[in-house]
Amino acid sequence: MISYYWPPSGGSGVQRWVKMCKYLPSLGWLPVVYTPENPALTSTDASLGADVPAEVEVIRRPILEPGQFARKSTNAQVTPINS
Repeated sequence: MISYYWPPSGGSGVQRWVKMCKYLPSLGWLPVVYTPENPALTSTDASLGADVPAEVEVIRRPILEPGQFARKSTNAQVTPINS
């Protein structure tokens, strides 16, 4: 599973993937989750991590947030095309 939303993030997007990982092993599937190591968290709910079975492999890798580039470019001057 590739998901941007994973604990300690909170919200309904996180719950969907956590619950799927919680119940898939009972159906014979062992999920592997690939998620960002450094997401921009808008809300947190660390308690959701308790629902993730220990046998679920979670791979975390750093990502570049698109918002990083937007914040850096706020000082840039915009020049109209027809000038």
